[in-house]
Amino acid sequence: MGQEDNKLLQNVYRRALFPNMAAILGGTINVFVDGILVGQKMGETGIAAVNQSLVVYLLLCTAGSLFAAGASAESSYAMGQRDVEAGKEYFSLAMELAIGFGVVLCGLGLFLTPALARLLGSDSTVGLIETYIRITLLGGIFKILLYLPYFYLRLEGKMKQSAYAMLTMTALNIALDYVFLFVLELGIAGAAWASVLATVVACIMSFVFLFQKGGMFRFRPVRVDGGKVGRIVASGSPMAANNLFSAIRIVALNGIMNLVGGSSMVALFAITNNLNEFSICVQNGVPQTGSALLGVCHGESDNTMVKKLLRLQIQTGLLLSAVFAAAAIVFHSQIGLLFGSRQEMGFVIGCWAVSLLPATCNNIMSYYYYAIRRAGLSNLITVLRVCVATVAVAWFLHGFGACIWLFYPLGEAVSAAVWIGYGIWSAKKQKKSLYFLDSFEGSSLRFTVGCSTEQICSISAGVSDFCDEIGLTPQQSMTLSLALEELLIITAEKTMKNVGTMDVRVLQREDGALLRIRSEGAPYNPLEHASENIDFMGVQMIMNMATRTEYQSTLGLNTLIVEI
Repeated sequence: MGQEDNKLLQNVYRRALFPNMAAILGGTINVFVDGILVGQKMGETGIAAVNQSLVVYLLLCTAGSLFAAGASAESSYAMGQRDVEAGKEYFSLAMELAIGFGVVLCGLGLFLTPALARLLGSDSTVGLIETYIRITLLGGIFKILLYLPYFYLRLEGKMKQSAYAMLTMTALNIALDYVFLFVLELGIAGAAWASVLATVVACIMSFVFLFQKGGMFRFRPVRVDGGKVGRIVASGSPMAANNLFSAIRIVALNGIMNLVGGSSMVALFAITNNLNEFSICVQNGVPQTGSALLGVCHGESDNTMVKKLLRLQIQTGLLLSAVFAAAAIVFHSQIGLLFGSRQEMGFVIGCWAVSLLPATCNNIMSYYYYAIRRAGLSNLITVLRVCVATVAVAWFLHGFGACIWLFYPLGEAVSAAVWIGYGIWSAKKQKKSLYFLDSFEGSSLRFTVGCSTEQICSISAGVSDFCDEIGLTPQQSMTLSLALEELLIITAEKTMKNVGTMDVRVLQREDGALLRIRSEGAPYNPLEHASENIDFMGVQMIMNMATRTEYQSTLGLNTLIVEI
């Protein structure tokens, strides 16, 4: 028998993590760079205006993430359930929704821009805010649409292409920021135009990557199905809520900070908020990398792999968060100067840094529940940590001077206590664990096998014993053994070039069994050649004998499924 455990998905996660973090960094650093360069050019008034304008940017992110994250979650689950066409349909539907809603949102926003600026700003910043918002909304549809290829490139396993587009956006934004602010002297309008133009380029690049030959997803007009729209909205609501409540938090905390210490306090919050946006590459990068993998595994009822991926995310998240937090504490003085502030930043940044570890863990669990279709618990975590608990703690501390910055770690701690308490109560009520996974009554056999013919043939005895244990008929056992040996050998030769390993899972069904073979390599479907090539006679026999045979190319992996 091969190795006792599957490693392929864990390896895919590790390889995809840093490209995905780079992609997220490319998406969030625009705000970070605008804050730095505007702060250097215009001082604390400029950076405060950019931070107050961030509300509109986050509303665009809310719309984009609602449709893209929701649709991609439903697509990954559908593919785990072996319904590829439904997965493709969700993409087209999400694109229609994003365009329609985006046009309405941006049009309405442009009409209300003066009122929004007065609501968000003070006398010294309202003019700057109005300029920044108006330009942002002119390119708002591209920001909304950018989320679609971002999520679906992940689902196809094209993390590097997504990272290329996002990092191009970052580089272009930095270059244009410098030209517009320091060469052309366009002020805050220059910073806004730099972000918009960089986003347009990234959006076009991302769709080009997604629609490349061999890609799974293409836009085709589909009928707007109310049931599917509801599922998209439900699945996308946790991520959308994160952006929406981030916007509400900024408004609320800007007001509290202004009450405590005026514009100087608002500027300090703007710096930590920009730093928090920068750290999103860790807070969101770790769980977002795993969400598509978790969705597919959940769709396959592969609870063992779901738990392993969750543990891997927590370990990785804590390590990276600790490194990030330590760096922020060590270089706190330089961070303040970077944003054009000469205020003491040690205690402020220290409080934020301490909060980063629990924030990352809370976020991982929010994305986990989102991936397994527990949107209610995911939304609870998001609403608590992003807004409700954070703002409540800040308001409670606002009369204690500098102690108000403790709202960062205390807000995360309160959030964790509430959702864990509720989760335990709910789990007991439903007779489940905090994983909230549906129990599977049948048995399963899983292992990793090398590409050599000798090793493939040597596993037959172990599989035969398993077939006897679960009560398969001799005919079913023969079909399973033939499928296992034939497809493993073809996969090893055609896609793996006899190098590497393949993950195998045999799953008991009510009246039979399901075989799943997962491998890396170029997309290759042996089922297509069964009727036209004599070398694939064994595959044709399997297709005739099995209840169902299917091939999928998802997450950058080849997956063969045989059901008997």
